[in-house]
This record gives sequence, structure tokens and C-alpha cells, in this order.
Amino acid sequence: MNKYLALYVVLLCCFLGSSLQDSSSSSSSESNESNGNGRPPWVSTGRPPWVSTGRPPVNRDRCNGVADGTLFPASNCANFIRCEGGRDVQTACVPEGTLFDYERGVCDHPEFVTCYAQDNRCTGRVNGTLIPAQECSNFIICMNELETEEVTCAPSGTLFDYQREVCDFPENVLCWESDMCSGRPDGSLAPSRNCSNFFICEDEAIFEEITCQPSGTVFDWEREVCDRPENVKCWDSGSNGNSTERPPSSTASPTRPPLDTNVPNDICRGVTVGMIAHPTNCGQYVICVLGQPTVQYCPDDFIFIPELSTCGFGDANSCQASRTWVEVYKRVVSYVH
Repeated sequence: MNKYLALYVVLLCCFLGSSLQDSSSSSSSESNESNGNGRPPWVSTGRPPWVSTGRPPVNRDRCNGVADGTLFPASNCANFIRCEGGRDVQTACVPEGTLFDYERGVCDHPEFVTCYAQDNRCTGRVNGTLIPAQECSNFIICMNELETEEVTCAPSGTLFDYQREVCDFPENVLCWESDMCSGRPDGSLAPSRNCSNFFICEDEAIFEEITCQPSGTVFDWEREVCDRPENVKCWDSGSNGNSTERPPSSTASPTRPPLDTNVPNDICRGVTVGMIAHPTNCGQYVICVLGQPTVQYCPDDFIFIPELSTCGFGDANSCQASRTWVEVYKRVVSYVH
């Protein structure tokens, strides 16, 4: 009798397990079908998953593991990001005058477009305008009203002083927002450079940056509340209030051995340690270490500038660097030379 009872229990468990699996599969199938509308996978909720915190994805990693052709909004609504080979490729909408609708994943006339409001601090600013980056050792040079790739201060060990707009030794530098939480108790609120955001302090340091809710409200640093813009006294940070947190991003793509056929094996002869131009591609450069060459890649929209031994803003077709970018970079990094 016990043997038959045990067999009955086993069969009952198998039946229940099969039913649960079928139910789970059906639910999963329905969930997958709900995304089969031609939109990017993160549009099913009407907004990308990182909109709720106001934080854009890490610029250099959002295309990692993503299928080629996947689209993301760019900082300028007239452009969009297309993923190719795991890398971000910024592309302008055509025809000229159209904007990218992040919900539909298409370029259309402005009156029909839902433009993703990813703040761009360079909007309305002249070429060469300097703005601070998330890391105090970096800075950004505005070009064509867009935030270009972050640039690291030189020489190594110097930091960007946003008030004097120069790279200097740490003891001489007023780092952007570095002391916002100094002297504040845990849990207190401090203003961000973006008036739509605020900081939570812990151990007299910035613990987290939060975006005001509901959308469209801004942070009043005196009352420590989020309110409608007309009721708010925004902290005077010296910016236009249109900044946004930018996660640190890599300034160079990973090494890709073996050395390509366009680079002679002896290209680093006589160079102990240094950076030299790639012989055929100005979007790349060669790092020499003890005479051994390694090819590296400049970020999108950047080319290698031999006179500066760094990547900077320029035209990849003509290999001409922007003189404005070069002059601003020289001025910033030459302070301690």
C-alpha cells in the first residue's frame, strides 16, 4: 500500500510541475510578444530603464552585448546612437531638420517627435567652451553644441580647476562639487551642478545623485525640496543649469592584437615609451613600449593629434584637427608646464 501511495505522490508532483512550467512558458511568451512592436527593447515602458534616476547609461558600454543596429538616444535630439560591433556610433538624422524619436526609433519632423530629454550642457555654447567632467582629473570641450569625449588633464596627476579653467596640482585646485557635502550631516541634501538633481551626503562625501520627481521639477537648495521652476531658487553654480551626470568613460578602446598589416613591425624603433601616429588611419595611434608597438583607437569623432600626443576633436576624413579644440586644450594643460 505504501508503495502505491509513494507512486501516486510522485505522479502528482510531476503533473503539477509540468503545469507550472507550461504557465511560466505562456507568461514568458506573452511578455516577449508585448515587445514585438518594432521598438527598442527598453521602450516597452515608454522610457529607457535609466530615465527614472535621470542617469544615462555608461557611454562606452551601452552597446556591449547588444545586437548591431540597436538604437539609443544621443545627447542631441538631432542625432542618435547606433550600435555596431559593440561600439557606439553617433549618427545624424536625415533629412536635415528631422529629430530622433526615441519611442519609435525613427527620425521624423519635430512636431511628431518625442525627444528624449537627456540634458546636454553644450547646447547654445560656442566651440571651445569648457565644462567640468564627473572626474576632477577630466574636462570636456564643447564642439558643435555637443559634449565631446572627456579629456584627461596633463601632466599626469593634475586636476581640472573649473573656476580658472586650467589643470593644476591638486593642492591648488577647486574641484567641481568636491566639497558639496563637507561639514554636512549624514542624510542631508546638497545642490548638484544640474538644478534638476541633488546630492545625498554621507560621511561628509557625496553618496548619491538623485533626479527630482516628478519630471520637470528642480531642486531648491535653500528649502531642500523639489518644486516647479518658477518657485525655485536654483543654486548659482556658474553653469546654465542644463548639466547631467556623466559616468566615467574610457578614453581608449582595448588593444586589438595582432598588429594590423598597415603598421610596420619596426615602427617603434628608437622609441622607448611614447605615442605615435598610425601610418594610415588618423582615428588610431600606436603606443610604443620598449620598441614594441600596440595599436589603440581614438573615441568616435576624435583623431590622433601628433603635436599633442593625444586624441582630440577633428575630421576623420581630412585628418585635420579642430584648431579651436587644440588651442583650448593647450591653454588648459600648459598651466603647470
